[in-house]
Amino acid sequence: MSVDSAPRDFPIPEIPSCLQLRTVTKGLIPLAESKKLDNYRMGAHVCLWARQEGRSMFGEYRAAVMMQLRFDGTFGFPGGLVDKGEDMMKGLNRELMEEIGWDPSAHPVTWSDYYSTQVAGDRKLVLHFFIKEVTLEQFIALEKSCLQSRDYGKEVMGSIRVPLYTMDNMYNGLPAFLNNKFAGTSKQQLLLALHHSKLLTEHEISDVILKSQNLKLAPNRF
Repeated sequence: MSVDSAPRDFPIPEIPSCLQLRTVTKGLIPLAESKKLDNYRMGAHVCLWARQEGRSMFGEYRAAVMMQLRFDGTFGFPGGLVDKGEDMMKGLNRELMEEIGWDPSAHPVTWSDYYSTQVAGDRKLVLHFFIKEVTLEQFIALEKSCLQSRDYGKEVMGSIRVPLYTMDNMYNGLPAFLNNKFAGTSKQQLLLALHHSKLLTEHEISDVILKSQNLKLAPNRF
């Protein structure tokens, strides 16, 4: 499927029971419905990930999943607003080129990577979310190219890898990471992407959420 080949519709994805929460499901609509919202701004973001085997002293790698520290101090996914009248896929790939040095001619994000559409009515925003697997070599190259991107140090403060393990104290790692400040619905999108890509089972996601809420295990904070 080419970058320009927009489908007529995609249904709302199946949401695992552990994420059947209003904060996750609020605003999810089929792609076709979003096309009726002409007076809304449109944005698109992508979860880029690569399979990674092995372990460190902290836990199992499972995969490299890219997020980024934004200008406002929150974590989010690469992407952004699409200009009015701009094709959405071209706009998304343009944003990736500006933010992380993405080369859309080599491996573009296409409609085959589409996952969901969400409406933020209070901000009149339609947000499309994509999930794309790349090779570990491509992922590492992207991490390096982020430093040379146009928006580095301006809109984007740098890329980060999401820790997918839980350490022996049952809090550090992914549970602790989930207690950071996330942009919009990025936290929920991260968990959905981990489930969709089969990097974490539904049981593991539920367990991580519970551990993230157990602040008694969290280290003392200033």
